[in-house]
Amino acid sequence: MTHRTLSTITARLAWCTSVVFSPFLVPIATAIGVVQKHAAPQDILRWMGIIVLFVTVLPTLSIAIMVRFAKVNDLHLKNREERFLPLCCTLVSMIVGTFLLHELGAAREIVWAGVAYIANSIVFFAITLMWKISFHSGVATGCVTVLVMLVNPQFGWLFLLIPLIAWARVYRKRHTLLQTVVGAVLAVGNTALVLHLAKLGSPT
Repeated sequence: MTHRTLSTITARLAWCTSVVFSPFLVPIATAIGVVQKHAAPQDILRWMGIIVLFVTVLPTLSIAIMVRFAKVNDLHLKNREERFLPLCCTLVSMIVGTFLLHELGAAREIVWAGVAYIANSIVFFAITLMWKISFHSGVATGCVTVLVMLVNPQFGWLFLLIPLIAWARVYRKRHTLLQTVVGAVLAVGNTALVLHLAKLGSPT
């Protein structure tokens, strides 16, 4: 196998990793676990519909509109300076979605998972104004923490995926190693703190 072939395979792996572990997709996988654990069967589709709409569909649609009207260059928001408005729209969408979950009677665990996600987003938003912290590693790590604390501690093995995500972001020159590490560490701390304050922890 030639060096060029290896480079191509490595680049594709890094790209696929970045796409699969997108900050707009990973929370959906996490939500499936939390909702299935804590929602009545007849409510699962309703809660998942709200989560998908406000965490993925509306934020992605808002960014696509900004791309269409040349407010940002691309959907990936590679330039830190372009992230302010998209992150504002995403944060508002998540707050509205979490409020709806609360008002419509979703379980505390589902609502507080949303609150933890919002808390992380606020911290990362503030940091992004000055420094390009990694949302990929932060969101993934925060979501694994939610699964460990609200669904089953056995999901802890998913933390092993965080180095792969960090490597992909560094390999694609989207972040430095430090930016991915800080994102992961902050997300674990923020998420654990929020859920601890809500008196929610690892299930028995």
